Amino acid sequence: MKPREERQKVMVKARMRSGASWNDVCILNLSLHGLGIQASEPPSRGTYVEICRGTQSIVARVVWAKGHRAGLRSQDAIFIRALVNDNAAPAPRVGAGQPVERRRTPRVAQQKHDHSRLAGRAMEFACLALFAGALAMAAFGAVEQALAAPMSQISSALG
Repeated sequence: MKPREERQKVMVKARMRSGASWNDVCILNLSLHGLGIQASEPPSRGTYVEICRGTQSIVARVVWAKGHRAGLRSQDAIFIRALVNDNAAPAPRVGAGQPVERRRTPRVAQQKHDHSRLAGRAMEFACLALFAGALAMAAFGAVEQALAAPMSQISSALG
């Protein structure tokens, strides 16, 4: 029997993709090739999952599940320090048929507010420009009509 890898106890929030759905999980312990998680609905034994935290991503297989906890084994080495310290939220990635994880992108209310305000100002400017253009065309038509009769008299007198 293989000796058990040394585990480091942590409490790190992460996201887990199992199939097409994403769920919140808490990583409870980490080792070089494994991790223990707690989830509201842990996947069944043998399921492959993706654990994401910031820019870090781990693909692992569920080796045991009991209650709200599960043990995962990764084929690749897990860089514990990078996983624990990574709080960055990268842009969502779209792969061949892979769903986009929307919660990875930060949602900043101020940015949404600024974007909405700029869009409103642009629409207001466009409407004002259309109104000014229509008014200018109407004024040009009125001036042309008012000067048409005197110009024709001047033209006939000169010619």
